[in-house]
Amino acid sequence: MEFKLAIFCFLLYILGGMGASMGYHRLLCHQSAQVPKWFLYLLTLIGLPLGTPVQWVGNHRAHHNAADTIDDPHSPIISGFWYAHCGWYIGQTNPFICLLYALGGPFRMFFDSFWRPRTNQQYVHLAKDIDADPFLHAISRPIIYTSLLLIYLGSLLFITYYWFQIPGLIALWICLVIIYNLGDSVDSFGHLFGEKKGKSGARNNRILGLLSFGDGWHANHHLNPKKAKHGQAKQFDLTYQFLRILKGLGIVKKIY
Repeated sequence: MEFKLAIFCFLLYILGGMGASMGYHRLLCHQSAQVPKWFLYLLTLIGLPLGTPVQWVGNHRAHHNAADTIDDPHSPIISGFWYAHCGWYIGQTNPFICLLYALGGPFRMFFDSFWRPRTNQQYVHLAKDIDADPFLHAISRPIIYTSLLLIYLGSLLFITYYWFQIPGLIALWICLVIIYNLGDSVDSFGHLFGEKKGKSGARNNRILGLLSFGDGWHANHHLNPKKAKHGQAKQFDLTYQFLRILKGLGIVKKIY
């Protein structure tokens, strides 16, 4: 059972990374490749725990527009590590509360299902193209988003318990904590530690570059946000490699 549980957690990690790095980040927000609508929608549904598509894209574009200035929604340089890591989701700078949220795992997903579609909406005007898409608009509505994310969480809990019982639920909690915090680390560690390039505080962090599917090559990304390839020479970028494979299969039409 231990081997099957490890494989299950690894698949969750891969799906979570692809939903975040490829789906929300490179395709939805920066439109770094051309893909069919069905594929974009599938990745968006996989990445749904990140927040509503409209809110997430608007916030991320605001981050790029004002990186590490007073207008950045989540700069660790301006607002501190914990606020940038996850406190901005819940409007908190208290390290203890932020830590509890960071370690919430499935409880964080439950809380977010109600909280995320109703908060941090001040930058949605930067995502008018996302809001104009009927499907992305619909799943960004609070009632629909809440319902979908509760179904998402319920399905994860049911499948994990059915296959692996209590050890599976513990492993799921750990997996979700890791997946959430890897994504959050790009906003915190990714602006504090590593090789700095350009005017913003964005850094190329080797560990994050490898673990967060290439998004940790954050300084490169800030220099050219639309470019699909974040990792340059000797900087492995798993999302970009997946895009190349999908292009060879005919799913991705063009990579920018």
